[in-house]
Amino acid sequence: MPLAFFNGCAGLDQFDPPPAEPAIINNALPFVDVPVPDGFNRDQSKSFVYETGSNDMKVGRLFFNGDSGLKPTVEFYQNEMINKGWTLTNSMASTDTILNYRKEGWICTVIIRPRSFSRSIVEIQIGPVQMQSK
Repeated sequence: MPLAFFNGCAGLDQFDPPPAEPAIINNALPFVDVPVPDGFNRDQSKSFVYETGSNDMKVGRLFFNGDSGLKPTVEFYQNEMINKGWTLTNSMASTDTILNYRKEGWICTVIIRPRSFSRSIVEIQIGPVQMQSK
């Protein structure tokens, strides 16, 4: 009975999985340095942004809904806010998680609320740091 041998090494590359695509990171426009996880959509009915015509002041309260649970959403903000140059000043965790960040001239609060079926609501409050009067 003749035996057939196949060179098994030549075809191994076809079974290697392709490299993972990097996560898409959106921005909480018009605040380009505030990230929003992929798959989260702005709730326009609750969100607002106020800007002066001369761009001297810009404040916002933005709401996003998405298909990510509390823990991965909190981890996203803990990593990506730092990548955007923000410094975590304090945080509080109970049912909701509140992350307070500061950046030169700016303050940003991120509130993450869990919802059913591994969903979350993210509220972002951002504006200039109030200067102390002397």
